[in-house]
Amino acid sequence: MELETTANASFVAFDGGVQQLSGEDTALILPFVLGAICAVGIGGNVLLLAVLTHNVKATGASDTAAMLVNLSATDLLLLALCAPARALTYRKRAWTLGPVACRMTEWLQHGCLAAKAFTLALLGRARHDLHSRVESDAHFKLKRTVMTAGAVWTTALAFPVADIVFSNLHVKGNVSLCVSELPPHSSEFVRVYGKVLPLAAYAVPVLLAGVCHVRAIFKSLPRAREATAARRGEIALSLLSVTAANALALLPEWGAWAWARHGAREGCGPPAALLVLAEVCMYLASALSPAILLSTLVPLRESLTSACVRVAGRRAVSNAKKHRGSSASEVRADAFDRTLPDLEHFWSGRQNPTVPDNTDPFPWERLEQGSAEL
Repeated sequence: MELETTANASFVAFDGGVQQLSGEDTALILPFVLGAICAVGIGGNVLLLAVLTHNVKATGASDTAAMLVNLSATDLLLLALCAPARALTYRKRAWTLGPVACRMTEWLQHGCLAAKAFTLALLGRARHDLHSRVESDAHFKLKRTVMTAGAVWTTALAFPVADIVFSNLHVKGNVSLCVSELPPHSSEFVRVYGKVLPLAAYAVPVLLAGVCHVRAIFKSLPRAREATAARRGEIALSLLSVTAANALALLPEWGAWAWARHGAREGCGPPAALLVLAEVCMYLASALSPAILLSTLVPLRESLTSACVRVAGRRAVSNAKKHRGSSASEVRADAFDRTLPDLEHFWSGRQNPTVPDNTDPFPWERLEQGSAEL
């Protein structure tokens, strides 16, 4: 892949996926891999939302549940909108979604990543406050939670707004390429922007979330014998694992993005293999987060188990009713196709009949005993 430049601007990177990749295998393998990740991730996040809804109905709403819903919604947006566009780009080796989508694709993806990092930070803060104040989660306020979620998304979508300005669609004959270009007069801004955005939208929130979860775990250790403190420590450990998994998976994406902005003038951008690996890791984190939460978070695991038992019980009851209906509708016939009467109830009343005891010399005592039990 050659980095092409124009007369008025310097090439920074491809937007919406690496285009003009060489090799026939990449046009088949990469879309298949991204499609599989999308299918698994969307199903997992929908299941996570269903389990969270069931848990909220059973135990009540909380700030932790609200942040988990926001985190799952962010992963759903990444897997449902951003990943399919990349898969189509790898399949066609060019941009086929038009100029508007070209300008919006990087902005939407980085906005979702920033919203995920902010949500992880707020989730860590909520668990830390729960350990500091016992009744913090009991006073759940819907208005405050909605305002917090709105502030998270507004800030997250405002941070990468410069991606809309620098993204541009180039048409060369029948091939359209979505690229990010660096104008000559904005080199200093891009250098500052390339440092501030990864720090503000990735490094600082993730670090804050990790510190809050670690402090929450250490606060629960002195009271580990108490059931409530032990449960809170397990939840903090589970959320810390989710934060660490997302931090490691998003590191290649933000590192390659910053590398492309700082090395644009020197022409030493990141290789295509690193860019593809970064995108696969990013979407894989969104697909694996529900599995980590459902398997390690005790309240969600218990809600999922109870829901599975309830569904299995309903299926068993329906199958039993169908089996009874089919067995009742069976008609017995002899060798000459003559219908035989159903003697099941006739013989069932005569199996093991009770023989009256006529040898008792004092029958009136049994009569008095029977009247006393009534």
